[in-house]
Order: sequence, then C-alpha cells, then structure tokens
Amino acid sequence: NKSALEDDLFEAHAAGDLSRLIAGYTKAADLAEQDGDVDQGCFFLTYAWIFALDAGDERAKDLKARLVAHGREVER
Repeated sequence: NKSALEDDLFEAHAAGDLSRLIAGYTKAADLAEQDGDVDQGCFFLTYAWIFALDAGDERAKDLKARLVAHGREVER
C-alpha cells in the first residue's frame, strides 16, 4: 500500500540506501502510472533515475527509457 511505500522511502532516505530508493521510487512511479497519472509517475521516475545514476546502478538505463517513452527525456 502507499502508506507502507512512503514509510519505506523515508527510511531509505534516512539510511542513505540508494538501492531501496531506486526500488521505492520506481514502485511509486508504477503505482502513479497505474492510476493514470503520468506526470506524477514521471516525477517519481526522475528520482529513481537520479538515484540509479548516483549509484552506478544498471536500472538507470531502463528508467531513462521510460522517461524517453513519456517524452520527458531525450535519447542521446
């Protein structure tokens, strides 16, 4: 549920756990998109992408692709 996800994100921020932040923001984006809110989904995707880039995490590529698909980022 969204409340548990929010709690997990707060804990991940407090712990500086980039992997949990990537997963949490990706899940939040998925939930927003399922609710039909692409703007909110892209907001969360952007955070997930930034944390993935910061961590050197391989998920960054897929997160960027999702942002490109929504017209929020360009492929370079």
